[in-house]
Amino acid sequence: MITKKKIIFFLIIFFLQINLTNSSEIRIVTKVNNEILTNIDIENESKYLQILNTNLKNLNKNELYSLSKNSLIRQILKKEVVLNNYKLEKHAELGEELLEKNYTALGFENKEKYSNFLKKKGFSIEILKEKLLIDRLWNFFIYEKFKNKIKIDENEISNKVKTLINNQKKIYEYNLSEILFEYSTEYSQLMNFIEKYGFEAAASKYSISDTSVNGGKIGWIKNNNLNEKLKKQISNLNEGQISKPIEIPNGNLLVKLNQKRELERKIDTDLEIKKQINFEENRQLNSFSLNFYKKIKQNSIINEY
Repeated sequence: MITKKKIIFFLIIFFLQINLTNSSEIRIVTKVNNEILTNIDIENESKYLQILNTNLKNLNKNELYSLSKNSLIRQILKKEVVLNNYKLEKHAELGEELLEKNYTALGFENKEKYSNFLKKKGFSIEILKEKLLIDRLWNFFIYEKFKNKIKIDENEISNKVKTLINNQKKIYEYNLSEILFEYSTEYSQLMNFIEKYGFEAAASKYSISDTSVNGGKIGWIKNNNLNEKLKKQISNLNEGQISKPIEIPNGNLLVKLNQKRELERKIDTDLEIKKQINFEENRQLNSFSLNFYKKIKQNSIINEY
């Protein structure tokens, strides 16, 4: 039985196709649940991703298009969850704070200069602010939904940190990037892509982790914050090298060692314990986030045109 909503949708498609018959600029590409995406939407997403990760400029047109479309689908599905649980206007101040943090980290003095930079790139600062806010509210939602399922043994972590600090002659800190890829992804295909376009571009394309949006960058992590499997892999890497695939519950993990530095022996043990607890909490939340996103994607209707 054809509902009124379906009739309206097909009429929209019909009239758009008529109006676009003589146009090569706009076409319908995908429908994600009730939202229609055009090639212009994907082009805008491409601009956004290249602002975040300049390495993407090395991708060919088809690769960048596919990456941008998948990124936009992910953003739309997360936005639906966010809007069902939060009102964006009530978090306007948070949006401004996130924006300021964003442009300050990139070296811009103020919002006006950043806005001018984005305009030259063909992108709106208001759209960027909304994206930053949606990502943060998504994280809020995941925390509230799964916080009671987080399992952390603080005594075990405390003893582990103290033992590591007391026994280690040298303490290192690693600057890492990651690619968490599906079991179904061919490792050889992924490595060929990395060789051709670089690790950061491959993270944006293949990684199912939330870090994919910034090229897989994790940042600085002390070696005593890593589990034994990761620590063993990373300790054998030189700067710029990539680990072998590490199997974890959500997929296979590649880790790239960007930089390595030795730390002074004087370490605040209590602070390290707190950091390790936060690290473990975030690890579990990231896993919950990934699994929940997979679930809502499976339950969504995504049509290609």
